[in-house]
Amino acid sequence: MAAVQSCRNERPLRIGILTDGLEERHVDGAVGIGNGGVGVYIYNLVSHLRQIDPVNQYVTIRVGGGGLDLYAAANGKHVSLHRSRWNRLARWVDVPYPRIVRERGLDLLHYPNQFGGAFLPRRTKRVVTLHDITPILYPGHHPRRSVLGYRALMRRSLSAADHIIVDAGHTADDLVRRGVAVPEKLSVIPLGVAGSFRPGLRSEAFAARYDLPERFILTVGVLEPRKNHPTLVAALQRLHGKGERVGLVIVGRDGWRWQDPRADPALAHLRPWLRVYRNVPDADLPEFYARAAVFAYPSFYEGFGLPVVEAMASGTPVVASNVSSLPEVVGPAALLADPRDAGDLAAKLLSVLRDAALHDRLRLAGLERGRSYSWRQTAQRTLAVYERVCRGA
Repeated sequence: MAAVQSCRNERPLRIGILTDGLEERHVDGAVGIGNGGVGVYIYNLVSHLRQIDPVNQYVTIRVGGGGLDLYAAANGKHVSLHRSRWNRLARWVDVPYPRIVRERGLDLLHYPNQFGGAFLPRRTKRVVTLHDITPILYPGHHPRRSVLGYRALMRRSLSAADHIIVDAGHTADDLVRRGVAVPEKLSVIPLGVAGSFRPGLRSEAFAARYDLPERFILTVGVLEPRKNHPTLVAALQRLHGKGERVGLVIVGRDGWRWQDPRADPALAHLRPWLRVYRNVPDADLPEFYARAAVFAYPSFYEGFGLPVVEAMASGTPVVASNVSSLPEVVGPAALLADPRDAGDLAAKLLSVLRDAALHDRLRLAGLERGRSYSWRQTAQRTLAVYERVCRGA
């Protein structure tokens, strides 16, 4: 057994990737990615690893079947654990995985959804992708079970990991500053953006399907307190107070403790300008970005902030929070605002909406910045981590 798990140089590697963090949803009879950036990351990482690397083997592992094409294309390299309450609980303490490692001859397990592997046998090599530590930094913005899970398992998992991947340097700094990880065990590997996000998308079918304002601010993300929609709606109110008749379109899936602003009687005058779209098909999302006058992302904290990259790649100017990883991700290609100051956010949005030269400058800078993020590059750099952990390369 030890020989199987020693990552020997004379044969291809066998990498197990746990995909329970890749949720699924059914929209109009099609199976799509059911969650935000983590799900998009897992899907694209596995897909691109298989594209760029025909030598090593990638085995996906999850509780339950899996209807995405990711599993149909696995060619037998997929392990589906019976969907039971026991397995859903047992995976948190790694009970099912030593047997799978042994039977499949895996050299390494990758936990791509925050953390894991705290209870694996020491001889099993493991890599963890930690996207953020918001339940530790902002416990009030997360369900209690998430906060307790982080407090109970994160430090132990990261200590046991052979290597830790983070999406941005800001998260790496957070981990080092808190004494949770050492720099030698950390790699910063940014996320990518799909080629479907591009400028100029306009179709009659889309216009018929959605009742959109003529001009609108767009925001995309899970409907939860951390995304800071109330401040964005307050900024919209200020814009209307200055005579700027612009709509606000909120796209996202249902999250935790989100309150629809349209239900607030004090905002009744804004209802004709507010749209909330849940469960948007993946194929429609790029056109939302391409049609928007400006993309706003006033999140309190992001480990990366994939929607800002999708917006930049779509040629849409971005106004984002000036906190966490967002300044690092957008660089000079966006305006930054204080997420706790609706006046600052409104002022930045108004400047983009009214200043044509600024709008064009941000659009071009965003396109250039967006091109620097590639899922292929994400996969290549992750493969380099696997090789380093397994072969000392």
